[in-house]
Amino acid sequence: MEPRDAVAHPREDRPSSRGFLLPVRADSDPAELDPKLVGGKASRLYFLAKHGFRVPETWVVPERAFAIALRSLPPACEPRSLLRAATGRTVYARAAEARQEILGVKMPAELEYELRALYREVEARMPGGLAVRSSATCEDGALVSMAGLAESRLGVRGEDELLHAVREVWASVASGRALVYLASHGVRDLGMAVVIQRTIQAEAAGVMFSRTPDRKPERIINVGFGLGSPVVDGVATPDVFRVRKDGEILERTIARKASALAVGAHGLEARPTAAPDAPALDDAGVRELSAIATRLEAIEPIAWDVEFARDEEHMWVVQARPVTGRGLPEGGDETTVWSRVNVGEALPGVATPFTWSVAGAFSESGFRRAFATLGCRVPKNAKLVGNVHGRFYLNLSQFMRICAQVPWLDPRTLLEVGGGGGSEELEHQIHGVSRRFFYARLPVTASKLVKEQVRLDQEVSSFESFATKALRIHRALDPAVLPDEGVARMLRDLQDLLERTGNTMLTCASSSLGTHIVLKTALERVAPGSGERFAHGLVAGIRDLESTRPAIGIARLVEVARRDPEGRSALERDSTRRLSDLPDGPTKAALREFLDAFGDRAVREAELSTPRWREDPSPVLTMVRVALRGGGREVERAQAEGRSVADAAMVELVPKLNFAQQTLVRHLVARAQKAARFRERMRAWVTRVLGMIREVALEADRRLVRLSPELRREAEALRVAGSPLAEIPPVFFLGVDEVVHALRASRTDLAPLVRARRAELARDRARPEPPITFVGVPPPIVMPASGGAVLRGIGASSGVVEGTARVLMHAHEMNDLVPGEIIVAPTTDVGWTPLFLLAAGVVTELGGPLSHAAVVAREFGVPSVVNVDGVTRALRTGDRIRIDGDRGTVERLG
Repeated sequence: MEPRDAVAHPREDRPSSRGFLLPVRADSDPAELDPKLVGGKASRLYFLAKHGFRVPETWVVPERAFAIALRSLPPACEPRSLLRAATGRTVYARAAEARQEILGVKMPAELEYELRALYREVEARMPGGLAVRSSATCEDGALVSMAGLAESRLGVRGEDELLHAVREVWASVASGRALVYLASHGVRDLGMAVVIQRTIQAEAAGVMFSRTPDRKPERIINVGFGLGSPVVDGVATPDVFRVRKDGEILERTIARKASALAVGAHGLEARPTAAPDAPALDDAGVRELSAIATRLEAIEPIAWDVEFARDEEHMWVVQARPVTGRGLPEGGDETTVWSRVNVGEALPGVATPFTWSVAGAFSESGFRRAFATLGCRVPKNAKLVGNVHGRFYLNLSQFMRICAQVPWLDPRTLLEVGGGGGSEELEHQIHGVSRRFFYARLPVTASKLVKEQVRLDQEVSSFESFATKALRIHRALDPAVLPDEGVARMLRDLQDLLERTGNTMLTCASSSLGTHIVLKTALERVAPGSGERFAHGLVAGIRDLESTRPAIGIARLVEVARRDPEGRSALERDSTRRLSDLPDGPTKAALREFLDAFGDRAVREAELSTPRWREDPSPVLTMVRVALRGGGREVERAQAEGRSVADAAMVELVPKLNFAQQTLVRHLVARAQKAARFRERMRAWVTRVLGMIREVALEADRRLVRLSPELRREAEALRVAGSPLAEIPPVFFLGVDEVVHALRASRTDLAPLVRARRAELARDRARPEPPITFVGVPPPIVMPASGGAVLRGIGASSGVVEGTARVLMHAHEMNDLVPGEIIVAPTTDVGWTPLFLLAAGVVTELGGPLSHAAVVAREFGVPSVVNVDGVTRALRTGDRIRIDGDRGTVERLG
């Protein structure tokens, strides 16, 4: 939308009214820079200048200008009105419409004059342009940060660009998710001031915390080359310094920094660095920052969060704020333990709104049903699945309090199996949980559970028969021929199918978990301290495990390609990305057969915006290309290694058991293997149903885009600009209920809502990755992995191996793997597992002993350690490491 006061040339006639723009200097009037008038950020910059810190030249547009500008818009655009509507279902649509109105709002004439005059005045002496940042007037700054109201533009050049940047900051108030969050925490009104600063042309920049998250008297400095936003936003991996208060460096972790963000001739640009492995900050700079922290703490003895930039001459404090306030995730309080150890494996990173609407509701209702089946009472308002900066987290406090109602469910054992943390806090929280409701329902619950387990084979068989028929009907029906109501009905029917699939999967998962716990407990009695190791070892070597089939399929495809010179030659070309790129022959036929069997799988397959292998087989072709380099395991040999682990465990265990114990253990092992086989089959069915939902969603997208020229134009503009968000079709920025409603009402006004959601997703992706597990609120910084040369996690697959680390952060890096290296990754779902046959070992940051990575690694006899917090930051590609899948350690060698 074009601003209503857009002009082509500077306005020379100054309007005669009270001015807006205020300089922020040591001699400024403190009454004018009150946080209620200019927001917390601007007020803190005045505090810094007043106390003699070197702060870039700064001005502030007070909240008054924002309020005056809004008077020309409908009352529904005011933050107070939007916050009142935040409990209703229309808040997202209303917020999106308000955002568009604010982006085009008529700016007060005096303010426009002042901004244009300011730019003309500073243009020559500020070649890096201006930084324009939000400064919300909400009393609790932590709430504002948690809600995502932290808009910032760097390197702004030109008068019109400056006006547009100010409007963008104002419009950031109209974020649907932020409004819902703020309203749920009692915020009833909100104003937005705007900070304008000189952009420092930084050689190095980042963020310093004057104390560690556990309040130790040490500084933590994260720093990279160039502008600081990639470090502050968590986009780039920084150098990390742990520093004593006197400036002595206790520990340093130097990252590889291939590029640096800088202000170029045409805006922000990433430039290659001359020495990517060199520290971004020398020791003198580290000491200078520590001295700044000391000065701040002398003024106010609290923990400080300091953003800094260093140019050729000086160290600048860009902003500094106390690390106070508690911006709590919705559904939790200061003591709530949140974790993404297991859920993060299924869906790592930021989820799209469509995925949230499907998977979030599916997970929440599924967990509630599972607990009800156990005979547990789930509090009506309990929130089991939480949204932390767009990422899925489990409320472990609620989970453990509910589980504690069952006398024989030891929460510590559940945490060990799940790989979760926060055990000390959780043990305190579950003390004294009442079991009265559980005991009252025990006769009914026990009867139902026994029947459920006895009939598990029949239930899985019945479901698969039903689901196979539903899949056949789905594939025979082309949604393109249906009316809009028919497409909406298909979405609802598939949601019902997903619910039924989830119910069966949870039954199988509960059986698998329960059998594993019983087996581990029994083994712990005869082999104290080794129960977990024996439980995993004995269950390895499961034949026909669904999660290993894609890896076996890739291996078969590689065997065919090796016997087909023409097909192999085509596969080895990076330009081969589609089935049609292959010549006719056995390799093409084998790939077609693979995609028919596994085309609904993908890397990060729980995210519905992710193309399935059937749509985009390039990840499959990449894995085949890597395998053709040689050095991988043969399938039969790998499976034999998995079975040999089970045989060796049984040989070691038998002398410790009497005849009755041997019989019991063999029975439990057979039952655990069967339950694991069912669980993995049902996980695959969930993936198939998600793929079906995606197909119908894409048809809905085609219809909605056809109805909206604005959606088409914006999608094309994103493609031309090369935005990574261009790959996500607009429909995935809507919730499933919104899509159904839009189809039934033939809505053409979805562009503002999609635009606002796209901006929210971009902001969430730019945020620092929260810790895997945290209590209360995610800390502002994730500490570097400690422990020196040895990192600890959970042993998931037996064996010790030494080799070269290959750190793989994203699926597009798969091609970098050299067979025989040790994969180090944040997480690995089934879409990654074909690489396990090529790797010497696997290490992940997320996951537990029953995760995909653990299960598949055991089947192929690949040593694996999971739940190694911070391992992708602590290790670099090329490091020599030793992993011990029994002890759960990762050791850096030399």
